[in-house]
This record gives sequence, structure tokens and C-alpha cells, in this order.
Amino acid sequence: MKFLAALLFACWSLPAMAQMETPDGDATPRYKVDSAVWCSGELRGEPELLLSPGVPGTFEIDGSESSWRLSVEVETPGRAEGAEPDSLWFKVGIEQMVDGQWEFLTDTMLGTPLGKPGIVTVVGDDGAESGPESAPLYVELTAQRVDPNG
Repeated sequence: MKFLAALLFACWSLPAMAQMETPDGDATPRYKVDSAVWCSGELRGEPELLLSPGVPGTFEIDGSESSWRLSVEVETPGRAEGAEPDSLWFKVGIEQMVDGQWEFLTDTMLGTPLGKPGIVTVVGDDGAESGPESAPLYVELTAQRVDPNG
């Protein structure tokens, strides 16, 4: 019976432990990342991710000419980096489907204030200006902090 009580307590306390506070008193931050993804001028999706710092999320987008997979991770800048308050780093990895297999294309890191879009784009072979209407891949990522108390 003691084992069952301990098991029930452990199951009950696990969700509470997920919201445990860090030593500085803040709950572990979570961020909702909204995106808009254009492929060759066509809006192909608006994936949404719920991320904690250091834990990547992924999504795939099928375009008319190519398919893409993006991994997105958020990280809060360190004080020494001199970032604006309420800013985030987006770490973005991009893979492209080639001959039925995912091939790594590039990765990048962008800093952006919360609520403002960060833009990642893949430029075409012609090197022309690349926007949502012309790029093989154009992605806007916007993060909002999620209140841990609901």
C-alpha cells in the first residue's frame, strides 16, 4: 500500500515539478513561436511551436518545387551579449528534401525582440533580392513568452 501511495504521489507531483522555479525565482520560460513559411512565392503554412530554451522543435513544409524541414530552438541572450530586454536568439537549421532524403543546407542564428519577426530566407541561384514572393524559402518567426500560470 505504501508503494501505491508513493507512486500516486510521484504521478501527481510530476506536473508540478515541470513548473518548478529556478534558483532566481523565475519559472522555466516557455515561448510560443508563430511562423509563416513561403515557398517560391506561395504561403505554404503557418506552423506553431511551443518551446523551452535549449529544446528544439521541428516542422516540415512541402513546396511546389521542394520540401523543407526546419529545426528551431530559442535561447535567452546572456547579459554580456548586450541584447535588448525581452529578446531571444532563434537557432534555425534548414534541411531540403533531395532525391527522397533530407540534406542539411545551412543553419543560422538570429536575435529578435519578443513579438517582432525574425526572418530566415534561402536565396535563389540568381542572387536576386529575396522576399516572400521570390525566395525558394522565406520564413518569418515570431516568439511570445507563455505565462507559466496559464
